[in-house]
Amino acid sequence: MRYHKVKKLTRPEADFVIQTATSSRNALAVISHHEDWYDVRALTEKELDAFFGDLLREDLQNIEAGCVTPH
Repeated sequence: MRYHKVKKLTRPEADFVIQTATSSRNALAVISHHEDWYDVRALTEKELDAFFGDLLREDLQNIEAGCVTPH
C-alpha cells in the first residue's frame, strides 16, 4: 500500500476521535476497515479516495491469493 497520512488507531482511540473531532479536511474523522481503525482527518477528498482504493486493492489481492475468503 502506498504511504498515506493515516494513523492506525485502536477502537478506544477511534471512539475518542469521533467524540472530540472538531475539524477534518474531508467529511470523515475515522474509518473502520475489517477490524482496523484509521484516523483520516488529515486527508483531502482525493487522498481519501486513493486510500479507500488501496484498502480495497489489498483485499482483492488477498482474495486472489487465497489468503482470505469473501463472505
